[in-house]
Amino acid sequence: MLAVCLALLSRAEDGSVPAPLPPGADVTPAGGEAVDSPAGSPEVVPAPPKPADPPAAPKPPPPVAVQPAEPPVQAPHGDDSGAGQAVESSAEVRLGDTLVFTIRASRGTATPALRARTAADVLHDALATARPEDVRVEHAGTVSIVYVGAAPVIQLTPEDARRSGDASLTVHADRVASAIKQALKAEQQRSVVASTIFNVSLAVLFAVLAVFLLRRAWQLGDRAEHWLEANPERVPSLRLRSVEVLNRGAVRGSLALAVAAGRWVVLVGLVYAWLIATFSLFEATRGLTEKLSGALLGPLAALASRVAASVPLIVVVSFAALTLALVLRAVRLFFAEVAHGTTTVGWLPKDLAAPTGVLAQLGLVVLALVLVAPVITGDPDGAFTRMGLVLLGSAGLASLPVVATGLVGVVTLFGRQLKVGDWIELGPRAGRVIGLGLLETTLRDLGGVELKVPHLLRLWHPTRVHGPTPRVSATLTVDRALATPALSARLERVLAGLGTSATVRLVEVQPGHVTLELTVSSATADAQAAMLWLALAELEAVKQEKQ
Repeated sequence: MLAVCLALLSRAEDGSVPAPLPPGADVTPAGGEAVDSPAGSPEVVPAPPKPADPPAAPKPPPPVAVQPAEPPVQAPHGDDSGAGQAVESSAEVRLGDTLVFTIRASRGTATPALRARTAADVLHDALATARPEDVRVEHAGTVSIVYVGAAPVIQLTPEDARRSGDASLTVHADRVASAIKQALKAEQQRSVVASTIFNVSLAVLFAVLAVFLLRRAWQLGDRAEHWLEANPERVPSLRLRSVEVLNRGAVRGSLALAVAAGRWVVLVGLVYAWLIATFSLFEATRGLTEKLSGALLGPLAALASRVAASVPLIVVVSFAALTLALVLRAVRLFFAEVAHGTTTVGWLPKDLAAPTGVLAQLGLVVLALVLVAPVITGDPDGAFTRMGLVLLGSAGLASLPVVATGLVGVVTLFGRQLKVGDWIELGPRAGRVIGLGLLETTLRDLGGVELKVPHLLRLWHPTRVHGPTPRVSATLTVDRALATPALSARLERVLAGLGTSATVRLVEVQPGHVTLELTVSSATADAQAAMLWLALAELEAVKQEKQ
C-alpha cells in the first residue's frame, strides 16, 4: 500500500494522472509486479519512474451506472429459525377502525400480513356474538393461542414476544388478549350506539309514515261522509230482485257507520303496526313485540281457522237469515197497510196495527233463534239458541214494571180501594176517577183534562181519597191588624155557601201580616178561584167597617 501511495504521489508531481480502471480489472503496468493485498485483491507495485519517456495516459473507459444494493438486515444473533433471513415488515390487526395489535414476525410460511388478515377475519366473525369475557389464552408448549369463544384468533411464539419488546410469551399473550377485549368492547359499544341511532331514526320514520297514512285515511273518511250527506239520492237501496231489503236511508246509515268505524279500525291498526315495528327494533322491548303479536294475531288466527271450518254452516245460516229478513219485511208491510187503512181485518183495529206489528216481528225473531236455530246448526246449546234465551230473559226483565203495575192494579180493582166518581190526590196529580183499568187509573182534573196515572205510582206516593166532592184549598195573606178570630168565623160562614166542611186555619204569623189556609169541599167548577173571590170581598167589608 505504501508503495502504491508513493507511485501515485510521484505521478501527481509529474502532472500525469492515471485513468480510472473498471472494477476487477487486473492491470500490471510495465516494469512492475503484482502484489497480493491483505483483502485478497492484487495490488500493483509500480516500477520506479523513468525520467525519460513518460507513459502516455490511456483513454478513459465509458462510465458504467451502478445501483447500490441495499444490504440485507441479518436476523439477530441466536435466532436459529430466522438466521440469515431478512426481517419481514410488520402488519396491523384492525377491528373496524380500531387498531388491536401488531404482528412483527412470521410463523413458518405465514407472513405477518397473512397472520394479521386471518386474525382480523376471526375477530370480525366473532364481533356479533362474542363478549369481552369470552377472550382467553391457552398455552401449548412454546406457543400461546388467543381464543375468542371457541375460535382461535392467533398463535403467538416467543419470536412475537421478543420482537414486540415483551419480557416473555405469557406477558405478550396477555397483552394481546387485553387489547382484543378492549377492541371488542369499544367496537360493540360503537355498534350499539350506531344501531340505537339507526333504530330511533327508523322509529321516527315509522311514526311519520303512520301519521301520514292516518291523516290520509281521515281525509278519505271525511270525503266519504261529505259525499253521503251531499248525495243521499245517489245511494242505492239494497234489493233482492223485486223485494227491497234495505231502503236508501238504511243503506246510507250503514255506510256512514262503516266509515266512522273504519276510521277507528285504521287508527288502531296503524298504532298497533307502529308499536310492533318499533318494539322489534330494540332489545329491551323485543319481548313486548311477541306479547303484542300473540295477543292479537293468536286469537285472529284461531278465529280464521274456525271460520274456515264453518264455511258450509255459515252459508246455511246466511240463507236462513235472509229468509227471516224477508218474512219480517212482509210482516212489517202487512201491519203498515192495516195501520194506514189499505187492508182491513176484523180482528185487528187500525190503531193497534203498528204495536201489534212490532210484537209480531219480535216474536218471529225469538222463535227463529230458539226453535229454528238448533235445527239448522245441529247444536241445541249453540250460540243462536243462547241468543234467543238471552232475548227472552231480556224481555222478561223489561216487563217487570208492567207486571208490577198489573199486580197493583189487581189489588186496587178487586180490593175496591178506589171507586169511579171519587175525587183523589195521587202525588202531584188530583182529579175525579172516571175509569179503572188493570194497568192505570184515569182521572179528570178541574180543568177537564184526562190523566192516565199508572197504578205503579201508588207505590211511591200516598193516595188521598176525598170522596165524591173534591176538597179545595187556598192560602190568603191578611194584614196583622185585620187578623182576628172574628174574621176567621166570618170567612167560614162565607165559604159555607160554596160547599161543605169549610175551614179557616192560621198557617203563618209575620210582624206585618198573617197567612190563612182556606179549605172547602165543593163540586163547583173552579172552586178555588170562587173561594178566593169570596174571601177578598169579606176582607174589604171588614176594612170598611173599621173605617
